Amino acid sequence: MRHAVLILLLLLTACASATQDDPNAPNVVLHLAQYESAPNAYLYGGLVNVRYVLSIANRTQDPVTLTRIEIRTVSSGAYTIRPTSTPINIDVAPGQEKTIPLSLWANARGGNLAAQEPVTVRAAAYMKGSTGPFVRLFTEYFTEQ
Repeated sequence: MRHAVLILLLLLTACASATQDDPNAPNVVLHLAQYESAPNAYLYGGLVNVRYVLSIANRTQDPVTLTRIEIRTVSSGAYTIRPTSTPINIDVAPGQEKTIPLSLWANARGGNLAAQEPVTVRAAAYMKGSTGPFVRLFTEYFTEQ
């Protein structure tokens, strides 16, 4: 019981100090999709390369620029990604959608059961628009096929 309270307290502290989504930010939709990985890629423990495609849809009347993205896994799964910040400079015109490939190093836990565990990824996209800088947060859930 004592450990559960301590873990809950640490989790609440981490959430309180995390980057916050801007409710007044322009309507920009982001989606992260994982490329298919090699068969048994997460079966053995150690570093693995995980490839993603980031989609950015600008549903506003003004151009926006993606300046940086931070990606991390939320909990343990088939693999974990340490908090990673990647500078990007992508302009997205009004009503336009762009996709960009991303490749990150992750640490696979290894083992037959762990290789099949789902992975939850949390991302923060730092952007600039006509009203100034803003942040978009989004979460994606991946399962091994």
